[in-house]
Amino acid sequence: MKILLIGHGQMGTMVGELALAQGLEVAAVFSTANIENLKKFNQPVDVLIDFSSPQALPAIAAYVERMAVPLVSGTTGFDEDAQRQLRALAAYAPVLYSTNFSTGIVIIRRILRQFSAYLLDSGYEAELIEAHHNQKKDVPSGTAQTLLSEIDPNGRFTRVIGRGAQGVRGRQEIGVHSLRGGTEAGRHEVIFFGQDEQIQIAHCAASREIFARGALLGAEKLVRQVKGFYTFDQLI
Repeated sequence: MKILLIGHGQMGTMVGELALAQGLEVAAVFSTANIENLKKFNQPVDVLIDFSSPQALPAIAAYVERMAVPLVSGTTGFDEDAQRQLRALAAYAPVLYSTNFSTGIVIIRRILRQFSAYLLDSGYEAELIEAHHNQKKDVPSGTAQTLLSEIDPNGRFTRVIGRGAQGVRGRQEIGVHSLRGGTEAGRHEVIFFGQDEQIQIAHCAASREIFARGALLGAEKLVRQVKGFYTFDQLI
């Protein structure tokens, strides 16, 4: 599998190193700083893997539209317009987007999808805590946003970010708390508070390598798909 890699930060670098260790070929690497050069790149590749920034999306979109190359994106921080642009690329090529390429997070998503509605309708109150390294920019994390969409897919509950104000907790709320520090690879915990009991569902990443492995696994499966928009949950 020949890879075009976008992103020269910690995640992009790790994906590239792991790809080479697995005997895969990295045809080229672009960063947000030189992304405009992508319009001159015409070498055939099997898949584009993006771990850069939302600012690189227009150039990536133009490339996918021109070359019809499958796209794996793990970039977070997209606004609604960018998310629509990303989804629109599914008309040109297979597109895989995930805020987290950990198989453990996939399992947690499935648990939340199955049980959250029952718990919330039974009077449990949900809070979400996420922790990441001190260089992460988006708050709450993309994975936290994804987990929230599994807990409350129809937006019945108000998201309360940080609980900075004093006062009694409202019944129709989900609290979201973000911690930043050190080299934390990623920790997410959902707590359902009930009468005299708590249910805790948590995932801790010991290393970002799990996300790199997951992205390469996703790429391997994506290149076999027809045009369309896919999630990591759907492909593994």
